[in-house]
Amino acid sequence: MNAEPLAEVFEELKQLRRLGGRRDAQAHPEITSSLEDAYAVLVEAGQNDTAELVRQAIDDLSPSGSLVRILEIRTLANRVFGDTAKAVAWLDRPNRSLSGQKPVDLLQDELGAAVVRELLEQIDHGIFA
Repeated sequence: MNAEPLAEVFEELKQLRRLGGRRDAQAHPEITSSLEDAYAVLVEAGQNDTAELVRQAIDDLSPSGSLVRILEIRTLANRVFGDTAKAVAWLDRPNRSLSGQKPVDLLQDELGAAVVRELLEQIDHGIFA
């Protein structure tokens, strides 16, 4: 397997972003299939952190969630915390700034994702209140 499937996945993700993330991965199973191919390529290349992000995105896909939104927030969290495990732990833990809700639960729509994105950006800039 070469890097071509990975490039195709990223092209599909760019297309989803251009469409505003409105297309749902459940309605397009080829996206999930392409992500699984990309996961295999990343594992073979030894890029385990990125592969784990792709695997978690595949696992988290739901009819009401957008693939682009999930990947974007997981990537941002990984960048902010510098570690996939810490990012996943933060996303799965109830947060006082979100009235006790888990950030991952807010990723069902764009408004919730915007709230989580803003909170991650505040953390990234050193604003913890």
